[in-house]
Amino acid sequence: MTKKNSDDFMEKKIKKTAKNTKSSSYSNEEKTVIATIVIALVIMSALVVQLVLTPIDPEYCSAIYYLDSNKQTENLPKTVILDQNSTFSMWVGVENQNGTTLDYQVKIKIDDGTGPLNQSSAEAEQTFTQIVDNKDVWEFQVDIEIKQLGTNRIIFELFTWNATTEDYDNYTGNWVHLSVEAIEAS
Repeated sequence: MTKKNSDDFMEKKIKKTAKNTKSSSYSNEEKTVIATIVIALVIMSALVVQLVLTPIDPEYCSAIYYLDSNKQTENLPKTVILDQNSTFSMWVGVENQNGTTLDYQVKIKIDDGTGPLNQSSAEAEQTFTQIVDNKDVWEFQVDIEIKQLGTNRIIFELFTWNATTEDYDNYTGNWVHLSVEAIEAS
């Protein structure tokens, strides 16, 4: 190998370091960015752990519903003919999800569709009472009789027992209604 070839060879093997290149240690900016990311990860991890370990407060509620005579919603009456099919059966259900046993009363009211629904001013035509354990459902069958022509609104309102007044005067705010049109036979 000649001297010129060996110098070329050595130049290719040895690379010169430029004057303004960075060393392998991190700069202050890079250290700040890394520290910020680590702190953010620690905070997010703490929040996730808190969410996982904190129990969710249950929502307590009561529910009321109605079903047709076959315990479905498909054959609810919409129109009846007075004195022919104006009496029919329905099922009413009350569900207790209050975390405790409750003494319920269902008031069934019928009005002409013009009064307020929540809470209806109509007089109760029927009342039913039952003590229902937490997470239980109370279902019962009722017979409804439509007596007047025109719009009839059947309202089911849910109350609970008030130990102070010793009456079912705690209106739960839960109600459902069914509108039925009554016509005369032709």
